[in-house]
Amino acid sequence: MKFLKFTLFIIALLISTDILAARDIRIENAWIGSTDEGDDMSVAYMSLLSHEDLILTSVTSSRIKTIEMHNTIIEKGIMKMRMTNEIKIEHGKTFEFKSGGSHLMLMDFKGPLKAGQKVKLILHFKDKTNHSFDKSIDALIK
Repeated sequence: MKFLKFTLFIIALLISTDILAARDIRIENAWIGSTDEGDDMSVAYMSLLSHEDLILTSVTSSRIKTIEMHNTIIEKGIMKMRMTNEIKIEHGKTFEFKSGGSHLMLMDFKGPLKAGQKVKLILHFKDKTNHSFDKSIDALIK
């Protein structure tokens, strides 16, 4: 009986530790630009707010083959997009994927992305100790 109680206590402790370790990152206003038949490229935007320094390492989706993270820079007066392998999310500061700035390029998908539908995106993060974790969201197609 003591062994059973001890085992249940350990299980409860492990579960509560896992719940307490859940990452507090808010992802808001996630949306994807709609496409027409034959289009195979779109863009996604959203806001991210974390209470710890994080690095967004990639974004994936079962519906979209390629998702690239891009930064927009001005070089010699010309706006250019540059692909990046990671995006730093500073604790307490909102990071925005937005038009004219950093954004997600969505490529190589089948069929149009119709307004009103949703697409599941999985954001892959790592923290300052290099611990990886994922957060999934449903982005609305507009």
